[in-house]
Amino acid sequence: MKYVYIVLIESYTGLGKILKKFTGYRYEHIAVSMDKSLTEFVSYSRKQHHHPFKAGFMREYRDYYAFEEYQKFYAKIFALPVTEEQYREIEQFISECENDSEQIFNLFAMLTTPILHGLRIYKAHNCMDFTAKVIEMAGVKLEKPFYKYDIPGIEKLLEGYPVKEGYVKRIDSADYEKYTEPSDILTMAKEFLHTVGILTGRLIFDRDKKDIF
Repeated sequence: MKYVYIVLIESYTGLGKILKKFTGYRYEHIAVSMDKSLTEFVSYSRKQHHHPFKAGFMREYRDYYAFEEYQKFYAKIFALPVTEEQYREIEQFISECENDSEQIFNLFAMLTTPILHGLRIYKAHNCMDFTAKVIEMAGVKLEKPFYKYDIPGIEKLLEGYPVKEGYVKRIDSADYEKYTEPSDILTMAKEFLHTVGILTGRLIFDRDKKDIF
């Protein structure tokens, strides 16, 4: 029997701290790991720490969560048992997401989740709908469409699969310096407008196109 690990992560970013104050909920990010060592994770998120609007499919590492002065991060980990076939199918799905250059981060869905509870846009995803899709592929029956899940909803869905809750120690990765390169307001503004432009175009013109999900 193999396992796929779903990891709820406490974010120490400025946005994460603001959200925590408003919601009182500890976890602001969620990712998938295919290995019990939890050294590598896959998700949809920012590609660099200081570039919040430059985002899409990502391979992440522990020091992406425990960055700069942080030496650990708080997480809740679930282990989903899967068959060999399910494991291979999830690996193939991850590979397709990673190798599709059109995949981007669904900023609109993140901003409107409390109101719309899910907004599908062609080849645009976030950490929540990506993880929910993996959970569905692992054989867990979803109570609603995968793109309508937020992190608290996923936590509730996986109540029967907990492994650990607590701090996870930082491990330095080879890409950490690139991930933490500084940015500036002008660059962030350009990235934001670029992302909004792409998402708006796809929302209007690409509604009927077939996605990987």
